[in-house]
Amino acid sequence: MKKIALLLLLIVPTIGKAQNPNDIVDRITMIQFIVDNPNGQLVYRQTKNWCVDFLSFTDNQQDVMDKLFNAQYIDIAVAYKAYAEDHSPVALASLIDVTVKQEFYFRRLLTPTQLDNYRAKFIEASEAPDDAKNKALLALFFSDEVLTQYSTKE
Repeated sequence: MKKIALLLLLIVPTIGKAQNPNDIVDRITMIQFIVDNPNGQLVYRQTKNWCVDFLSFTDNQQDVMDKLFNAQYIDIAVAYKAYAEDHSPVALASLIDVTVKQEFYFRRLLTPTQLDNYRAKFIEASEAPDDAKNKALLALFFSDEVLTQYSTKE
């Protein structure tokens, strides 16, 4: 009986992660990697642009996205560093709140066609979450489902 319980304890978290590759652990790990980099702001902007290059931004949109991603980095870095200091639930909630707000800002800048393509890409990415680009997309952006999940949490 103990072996079965142990096996269940090992398998259940794995199943949960397989069903939701865009979990908070992946998100925090990606943020930590970027914030800890001496060129974090550049890495953040380039990684976010790399993840969404399939959206084919116009030159004007690209300029706006670059400014947005640079500004987002500052907020992310501050929120992550606060979380890294104490790992408190309040700091974690603040970090999640920052990322949720950033997702809403990003989506507002997309055309309806780009937003449809963006949503479709999450379906593709979740089917191949081990691909580096998909992994980054799932960690730095939100699918509709995950966005709803995190934006409705208290």
